[in-house]
Amino acid sequence: MALAALTSATDAFAQRADRNVDMPVVRSLNWFGYVGGDDIRAACTPGGRNRIRLVYNALWEEQVRTYEIFLQPDGTAGLNIGVLADQGDLTNILASSGTDVLNPWRMKKGERLLDAGETRDLMGLLQASAAFGPPRDGLRLPDNDFWWTVASCRNGVWGFQAYHYPTDGFANVKFAEKLFALDNVKIPVNRPRKLEPAEFRRGFDSKSVQRGQGNHWMLVVGKDGLQPR
Repeated sequence: MALAALTSATDAFAQRADRNVDMPVVRSLNWFGYVGGDDIRAACTPGGRNRIRLVYNALWEEQVRTYEIFLQPDGTAGLNIGVLADQGDLTNILASSGTDVLNPWRMKKGERLLDAGETRDLMGLLQASAAFGPPRDGLRLPDNDFWWTVASCRNGVWGFQAYHYPTDGFANVKFAEKLFALDNVKIPVNRPRKLEPAEFRRGFDSKSVQRGQGNHWMLVVGKDGLQPR
């Protein structure tokens, strides 16, 4: 009976509305593992939580927006939103305690409950964007470019996708405007704009960093997720 009660409680936790879930970035994960969805992948088993994490890198030193979607059995979803803005040079974020990553670059957070219609519309746009993979092997994601990543676990199946601007011009991103419309964090979205190629904007000197042109890190996409750094 005790085992049955524990199993029932675990199932309930896996599918709860998640209105107050702290984002994993504030726990013992580094930023690159967070973007890659390492925690989602490790917990992706049949009967577990159905969830999607989207990261919008709008030039690392200017803005990053994160969206956590927790899908519910009744067709609704919980949506957690986080925004980092003007965070400067954080080349090696390690959240070894609950506040490391938040000070002095505190993440602004919001949350919503999506009804069945909103959830259905958003999921349709994600499907139309091939958001559940597979990604393009070898795609490079510099910190000083615009890009999206999507890490997901649905019915025990892991998925990953990435989109880079201006490589593909975000031509396949159908979900962005819907997410931005649902976003209730009062910081304007930093939308993609034309820039010189990232390799021409690289610079590790202080002047480059002050101009927002410093290139500090690069993520590379593999066949089913981010390649190890």
